[in-house]
Amino acid sequence: MYVVLTVTPGLNAVSFSGLQFRVSEMLMPLAAFDIAAVPGLWIGWHDRHYLGSPFGWLDVTLGASLTLFSALVIYAVGSRWTGLAALSAPVLFNALGVAFIISMASPAEDNVLFMPTAISVGLGELGVMVVLAAPLFVMLKKNPAIIGLEQRI
Repeated sequence: MYVVLTVTPGLNAVSFSGLQFRVSEMLMPLAAFDIAAVPGLWIGWHDRHYLGSPFGWLDVTLGASLTLFSALVIYAVGSRWTGLAALSAPVLFNALGVAFIISMASPAEDNVLFMPTAISVGLGELGVMVVLAAPLFVMLKKNPAIIGLEQRI
């Protein structure tokens, strides 16, 4: 599902640039409820970048690690918190890590600067977390059985 939400035409237009709004990132709250979501998110991230990242192996390896670390933090925090704290992990990791990837892997003549890219990526990720992921988190916290999950204590 993660791959499909990222590579689908129309949704992929804002998935691989300095301005990112990845609909697939809305699935990150699943890690708060089920450890099985952690490798699922990581594999989905890895596969979608293997299929279409313009930034090559740096993005495939480091980018997948960013998602893995974010999912592990979300799992560690779990569903005990309001979700805002847990959902800040992907915002922070992606703002810094993706900006590093883009600034390092872009051609020198593009003159991609780290800080403006970090702000842009961070704001896009924050938008996804607030608009899409937070409502999903709240819905799953109230009724995790809706998708076959059990409430973590």
